[in-house]
This record gives sequence, C-alpha cells and structure tokens, in this order.
Amino acid sequence: MTNSKSDIEELKELQREATVRRAERNRPSSATRQEHAQQSDAAEDHTATTKSAADDSASEAQPDEAEKTIQDFVDQIESVVKEMEEAANDHPVLALLAAFSLGIIVGQLFSRR
Repeated sequence: MTNSKSDIEELKELQREATVRRAERNRPSSATRQEHAQQSDAAEDHTATTKSAADDSASEAQPDEAEKTIQDFVDQIESVVKEMEEAANDHPVLALLAAFSLGIIVGQLFSRR
C-alpha cells in the first residue's frame, strides 16, 4: 500500500463529485420550475418563501448525510484492511493458507466447465 494517501485523496474527490452530481440530478427541471413558479404566484408570497427555504435546506442536508454515510463506509473499510494486515503479520502461515484457499475458490467459480 504505497499509494494509500493518494488513493484516499482520489476517493474523497470522487465522493465530492458524486454528491455534486446527485444534487444536480435531484434539482427540478426548468419545466417543473416554471410550473412551481405559476403555482406559487397563486399562493401567498409568505408561503412560497417558506417552502423554497425548506427545499433549499433539505437539498443541502441530503448531500451532507450522503457524504457522512460514505465517509463512515470508507472508515469501516480502512479498519478492516488494517485488521487484516495485522492478522497477516501475526499469523503469516494462516494468512498464506487463507489466500491460497481463496484463490482455489475463485478459480473454481470462474472455471469454464
């Protein structure tokens, strides 16, 4: 794991791009915006202002929650990898046997019989 820092930075950048694209995808289209504007003209200005403020705060909360969930998942993966490295260092024969067994299983799964 020589490039773990650059891999983590690349993963974080991809996560940021994904949250931006999800936010763009979740925004209503221009036709939907026009319908919403016509409906809000019929309603009171105060109600429309309150509704748009609530929509903005909800759209901001969703990427934050997704980002937090992704970061939790990344942290869990990192801890599992560290535990596996420690186990391999503590029990190298067992690690070699496990890797060999996993190779046999994967080979059997992908064999063309």
